[in-house]
Amino acid sequence: MIDKKAISLLKKYYLSYKSEGQPSDNDKENAVKCGVFVPDSVTTHDEIVAEIKSLSKQISLDDAAKAFLYSLSSGDMRYRSALSSLVWSKALPEHEMISDGGKKTEWSSPVCVVCGCSHGLDTKENVDWNDYNVFRYLPPKQYGREPDYTCAEYVLNDLREFVKLPVVEPCDEDYRILNGIFACVKGMKPHNMDTALLAEIRKRKFFDATGNAIHCILGILSVCGILEGAENKGFLRGYVNYTEHGMGRDGLTFYPLNFWRGKDGVNYQAVNEIFGSFSGSRLDPRNAVVSVSESIKAPEKKTESKAEQYFTDGLYCIMLSDEERRYLALDPVDPSWEKVSVYSVTGCLKKRTVLFYEGNTIVKVIYEEYSVKDDGSYISRSYNEFDTRLETDNRTMLLPLTSRGRAKPVTPTNVMAVKPFGCEFFIFLQNGKSYIIVRNLRNNQEVMIGEKDRVRKIMSDEDFHEFMRYYISTCPDDYFERIATVRSMEHQTVKFRAGDIFRCQVDRRHYTYGLILGKTREIEKWKELPEVHSFRYIMMQPVIVRMYDFVTTDKDMTEKELSGMALCPPELCSDCDILWGTHPIVAHKELVPDDIQFQLQLARQIKKNEHFNPFTAEVLVKMSPKEPKPKMNNPRALYVEWGFVSFEIPWENVSDDIRRLLDEGKYFEGGVSLGIRADLCGRTLDDILKESPKHMIRHNLLLPENRDKFNLVMNFLGLPNDCTVDDFAAKYGGITRQQYIGLINRQSKK
Repeated sequence: MIDKKAISLLKKYYLSYKSEGQPSDNDKENAVKCGVFVPDSVTTHDEIVAEIKSLSKQISLDDAAKAFLYSLSSGDMRYRSALSSLVWSKALPEHEMISDGGKKTEWSSPVCVVCGCSHGLDTKENVDWNDYNVFRYLPPKQYGREPDYTCAEYVLNDLREFVKLPVVEPCDEDYRILNGIFACVKGMKPHNMDTALLAEIRKRKFFDATGNAIHCILGILSVCGILEGAENKGFLRGYVNYTEHGMGRDGLTFYPLNFWRGKDGVNYQAVNEIFGSFSGSRLDPRNAVVSVSESIKAPEKKTESKAEQYFTDGLYCIMLSDEERRYLALDPVDPSWEKVSVYSVTGCLKKRTVLFYEGNTIVKVIYEEYSVKDDGSYISRSYNEFDTRLETDNRTMLLPLTSRGRAKPVTPTNVMAVKPFGCEFFIFLQNGKSYIIVRNLRNNQEVMIGEKDRVRKIMSDEDFHEFMRYYISTCPDDYFERIATVRSMEHQTVKFRAGDIFRCQVDRRHYTYGLILGKTREIEKWKELPEVHSFRYIMMQPVIVRMYDFVTTDKDMTEKELSGMALCPPELCSDCDILWGTHPIVAHKELVPDDIQFQLQLARQIKKNEHFNPFTAEVLVKMSPKEPKPKMNNPRALYVEWGFVSFEIPWENVSDDIRRLLDEGKYFEGGVSLGIRADLCGRTLDDILKESPKHMIRHNLLLPENRDKFNLVMNFLGLPNDCTVDDFAAKYGGITRQQYIGLINRQSKK
């Protein structure tokens, strides 16, 4: 009997990508004695290769092939992969280590380009063989990662442990299962990939196995050349270097299964070479049929989802009319379309996805999500409708969009993972927090609904229709010109540079404008930027923008008309809204010093290492349950940044006024807005906070309303109350705004 404690130790310490440490020496010793654990050893690449070649001559192909078959019905993982390991080992050429030149990190190591060995490349190195042995004991459904059947360490451990096992014989059930797999292969369409085959095998339910287990079986068959690509072969008749296996996708890593397609079918020549000496005609192509074992019960009738009780067929939380759809950029519903509803539950969320089919093509999707309390009352509801065009294979598999794609099962997740080919309407319903989005994700255009005060009050279908009656009656004459643009405009990529002015639409009638000051990815390369600076720690492709602090009905303002308008404090925003034309470039101006501004940022330095930068340390320590709260009261320093200056002040030198200020709020950003917001323009801080009391802008030290806090900081730093970023640079050694303009004009590219 296999020791249960040893198995639990394998699961705890060796199953995931990143282990929870190491078992104690005593536990490991006991697990080795009972035969589950394999003791560590110190070895080199060349010794590993030599032992693999030696074992490949000791093990017969028949024994390994019978072991693989035996594992299909028994589920004994100790026997399963010896076949692929043996086939691979026989093909492996004798060789010396050739490193791929990779660097050793926490997540990766250099490997031999031939065999994938990552140990002992230069000198003798300790190998914990249980990193590989874990796959010989635990069922695939528990795998947090898939085994690498074509890496030298896995193969050596597999063969070394396999020779210790008694010889086994397959039964009729094993042949039935393998023939069933071959029958499913025969039914694949030419473009189908391994995931489609896996889905078909699971759907046919002819043997009891999880998706992970089936995929591992397919991986073993591919290594043996039974499921191989037209150009990318298995290892039965040749060898392919480890670094030539190609990239896996979505965590599916088996070679050459990642190149196999339905048109390649089953290589029966390899089947006969591996199994033929003892199987007779039992694996003949004529026997490739799916038959259900008597031991496998017929599937029970599918139980009703717990979500279904919250929905009624044909009724939605928002019942859009086709006239309303016209104003929301949606296609009308054709009565001839067939509907298929799918329900699911995730915690308190009850979900329904309704797929509308025109033949075998999904042309519209309605997705509803209800957040429900234990007493059955709603916390919130949402309704999402979008137009699309997704071809399916008999409504079971989504066909790939390109020749390089793969078919996927028709599930809500897979359907909604594809950007809609038309527009989408989304409404979220929650008391006082409701909002509406109408957009086209393909061209990044949006219908700016506006009317926030009215939309927030929508709580029901009746409320929505009342709003839409008002909305339709107040649409401007050119409204459907905008709808046509949103529906049909081609996707575009816009070139832009510092000094460009873009237009933002606030609602159906109102607009504002913004000024681009630069791209941080370009600024990062400047020697004038300090080594420690917020620009070096942010993600995405940010641009520095300043919105003009007003709204207008004039959508055609010129640079001259904008020149006297006040600007908001700067923001770091993703470049997507500019790059993809959501907010069009309408003018350009030569930057002047008054256009240039940077955020004044203060942050307490709790800790500092490669994982914590000046803008994550304080936040992460607050979030981490492992960090004792007293640490928040004992920072090591105060980080200060403004413009191209950054420095630290020892915490003991920080005044009580500044400490209290930092206790009140967060005076640093260190992040990037996903979009460019126009809804704050032309509004006072009081107006914004009435609507959103916790809005992060309340701590912006450059706002006029926060002038007393700004003065407090300047006084602490020994600077006057009217200090500018140029004055700050003069004292602490940064560049002036005029110098910035000179650099950005020379180095920005349009």
